[in-house]
Amino acid sequence: MNEARNFGEFYPKSLVPISKNDHVIFLEKVTEMDCCDQFSHWLIALEGKQMNLGEDYYHWQVVVFPAEIGGSFDFKHPLYVSSFFLSIDEAIDFTTEVEKMAKEGQLYTIAG
Repeated sequence: MNEARNFGEFYPKSLVPISKNDHVIFLEKVTEMDCCDQFSHWLIALEGKQMNLGEDYYHWQVVVFPAEIGGSFDFKHPLYVSSFFLSIDEAIDFTTEVEKMAKEGQLYTIAG
């Protein structure tokens, strides 16, 4: 997925070390191999997009980016982008599930 990200409503939640299983899936998804050497963590974040231009209603996605230990991340190559949630509370709950999967080295089950 190479679309422009919306950093106006962007909320990083956590950095989680990349497991071996998840790293293999990431390398399979990315064709620019030289982009991947420095990443050791996943940045799990919430991203909100306006439902209709000019309205203050958002729908939310959970996005997982490869990141460095210091928090720098590659927005061009997310490992995973969820479908949209209409409620930020549901999206926050899902980030907790995704974080647990990442800590257990199981992100490949939703990102593969």
